[in-house]
Amino acid sequence: MLKRFLMLLFLLPVAPVVAEEGNDAAGNVYLPLENTMAAVNATLAEARDTQRQALFVMGAHWCHDSRALARNLAQEEVAGEVGKRFVVRFIDVGFLEDNFDVNRRFGLPVIFGTPTVLAVDPATEALLNRDTVNIWPNAATMSAAETLAHLTAIEADPQLPSGKPEPGSLLASIDRFELEQSRRIYRGFSVVGPLLAAFKAGEDPEQFEAYWQQLGAMRSQLGKDLPRLRREARAMTAAGTEGGALEFPVYAPFDWESGELAGE
Repeated sequence: MLKRFLMLLFLLPVAPVVAEEGNDAAGNVYLPLENTMAAVNATLAEARDTQRQALFVMGAHWCHDSRALARNLAQEEVAGEVGKRFVVRFIDVGFLEDNFDVNRRFGLPVIFGTPTVLAVDPATEALLNRDTVNIWPNAATMSAAETLAHLTAIEADPQLPSGKPEPGSLLASIDRFELEQSRRIYRGFSVVGPLLAAFKAGEDPEQFEAYWQQLGAMRSQLGKDLPRLRREARAMTAAGTEGGALEFPVYAPFDWESGELAGE
């Protein structure tokens, strides 16, 4: 019962104007764009011209973490500092079905939750925060100061590898693992997204709670496992032991994969 209450609280809709939350438009910035990739290109161009980085915030208005991050970014003490470093663009992912070509463009096969923040070097289009991209689905637990601290810690890394890792390398094996899991997550989005839309419309679709929790748990764990695997791979490479093997996690099948609840 408690888990049900918490999930309802997490997904609770809010009105576009919420005076007690400060900026009444801050949570309503995840809006459809007429041409998302043109907007991405314009953001990158402005970032290049002003010698800043591009910051793409992928989220949705139904998501309380997405709204919380938008409110934090709108705080005066945050907006000024972030604006010195980044050109910010909000990207609406709809009910987990829209605009995933944006994260794929910058080398991230799938988003691990909403919101997902991508800090991008506008000159090389390199993703600068790949190892910390998983922290943002917990944005509602962050204060404005913590949000600012995470963003200002992102720096252009001269050691950041360009292009794809060497075939057969440990990092290449992690990329393959990530791609395999991303396909499972996209399949999960196609299953859970319509149920989420129905839930937000006031319905109580069968299996939504179980499916939502399963997908959320796997995405969260994958987002933690990938940086750990990459740290291990880099350490093994630095120690000259790249010939060793990484231990990849195995995630339980979703109910829609096994058919245990879906009856498939």
